[in-house]
Amino acid sequence: MKKLTIIFCLLVSLAVNAQYSAPGFYRVHSVNTDSYIAIKGTAFEWITSPDAFWPCIVMLRDSAQVTDPGSIIYIPGLEQTSLCAQGAGTYELTDLYMDVSLARENEGGKDTYVAVTEVMVKGKPFKCYFRDYGLGLTAGYSDNTQSRWWIEPVNEESIDESYFGVKPASEAVKDADGYYWTSLCCDFPVQLPVDGGVIGAYTVLEVKSDADGIYYAAPVQVYGQGETVPAATPVLLKCASPYAAGNKLIPVGEIAGNQSFPLTHDLLMGNYYSQFVNFGSLDDASLTAVYLPSQATPATATNLALGIDADGRLGFFPQEEDTYMLANTAWLNIADLDLEGVTAVYLGEAPEAVQEFVRGDIDGNGVLNIDDVTMLIDYMMGAYNAQRTSFNPAAADVDGDGRVNIDDLTLLIDIILGNVH
Repeated sequence: MKKLTIIFCLLVSLAVNAQYSAPGFYRVHSVNTDSYIAIKGTAFEWITSPDAFWPCIVMLRDSAQVTDPGSIIYIPGLEQTSLCAQGAGTYELTDLYMDVSLARENEGGKDTYVAVTEVMVKGKPFKCYFRDYGLGLTAGYSDNTQSRWWIEPVNEESIDESYFGVKPASEAVKDADGYYWTSLCCDFPVQLPVDGGVIGAYTVLEVKSDADGIYYAAPVQVYGQGETVPAATPVLLKCASPYAAGNKLIPVGEIAGNQSFPLTHDLLMGNYYSQFVNFGSLDDASLTAVYLPSQATPATATNLALGIDADGRLGFFPQEEDTYMLANTAWLNIADLDLEGVTAVYLGEAPEAVQEFVRGDIDGNGVLNIDDVTMLIDYMMGAYNAQRTSFNPAAADVDGDGRVNIDDLTLLIDIILGNVH
């Protein structure tokens, strides 16, 4: 029964307000519950004992599917097919193919579909329909409203009505240029549409500190508008809007089918799965259970998640102990940087250290003397030797008026002679 329910769950992710037309990316929308399938794991550790349903699938409501990569399903065909999401396929998981076909009934002016597989029960073949009757996904032997689905395409043509969007890590915090930031790691390639709200996709190549020992990570753009981020690539996304509807991406191509990360020599990591809460019983909606996919990544002191600190500064910070990195996100991995004890890496360039100097100490040796006077005269007469790397032009502006001239020379001599204190 577990295998049947797995198939059912992945199938349900297909639908909304259109129909299947060709291999591509879709969502599955339940006619019965007005909710969408989202894949949350392909294998898991048994923490509880759910009765008779596959716990790796969650039904999403209230537009939650818009920002969830687990709700994006690749459907290669309708007959003897295997549906794919989050790096997994139903056939690989269950050794069973399914048939997806138009149902006789039309709901809300839209075609509906049923998903069927054949199972053996006590040595006899039976048709098994996948269904959602209100408390999650299961399978049954009858075709009714609970087993009907809308199939909704998620592509460039549907972007105005059915789209995949991203929300910033903070809707209230912008960077110095007025942009929002979030992260993403999903199993399908995404195109950054021109004027779609996502300005670019970025990675992090290094972490630097300022003079006060505060660490910074400067994003480096790797893909711009009109370009495509490959599948299974953890990236930071620079966004123009605090809302998902203003930051749209277009699923393109085919899923990766694995969890390899194409970018190398960078500091970002990511995955598809994390801990999640689902119904622990198909009979009682008040019962919930925590599920832990085997692919979930534990939170550690060296895996820093994108977020804001108590002062509202955007950066990378450790998650709470005994938790797991959030699904479909990218995070900063500082394990190989010898930054033990670092608990914050702020997003942006490290401020340049302010050069400390004493006006008049032109050679920077800490003493004002005749050598400084000689160096200043050479500079003013155009005889300054560029090879004198110790020359400090800022210190040569002895009176601090923004210019280097005879007034600075006179003042420097007076200071050395003790005429000025």
